[in-house]
Amino acid sequence: MNRQEIEKEISNYTVREITKAKIEKAGLPIPSKPEELVEGIDIFTEWENMKKAYGGIANIPFTVLGDYLDKWTSIVAYARWVEAIADIDQATAREIRDTIKKQLYTLQEGGRELREAMVHTEPLYREWEQKYTESLSMMIAVKALREGYERRADAISREITRRMNDALDSRRLDNRGGA
Repeated sequence: MNRQEIEKEISNYTVREITKAKIEKAGLPIPSKPEELVEGIDIFTEWENMKKAYGGIANIPFTVLGDYLDKWTSIVAYARWVEAIADIDQATAREIRDTIKKQLYTLQEGGRELREAMVHTEPLYREWEQKYTESLSMMIAVKALREGYERRADAISREITRRMNDALDSRRLDNRGGA
């Protein structure tokens, strides 16, 4: 294999669009970007303002809390999709980088250490090493954001559950003749 053939081979590894098409063919909906994100609404600030307006999370009405949980849930679903795409891109870039490295290694002359060093100076290898690093960084960042979003949604969900349990406890107390 020569350098031109190696470069042509790269297109065989890009699978993001193929994966997306297979998912759509299976009939699974791919989450679209939530309205809040499209419109540039800062839901973190909105949350803090809501807590201040109602005097804390415990005082936010159920309907408002439920609507807000729905916003977070849609953002979490979208973040999971973005994370999956970032993971696919990272895995693809790693596979391309590793394949290029192996193929260029065989084209080099000299001993093992010299061949290895020469591969790392090849522009094609360096390009894909950079793409791999960028895609890995993106995946790590999106994963961290998604986990943070999930924690926020979990906190809101726990508050709703706590209130439901408080209401049930009050009813049980009333049913037992309590005050």
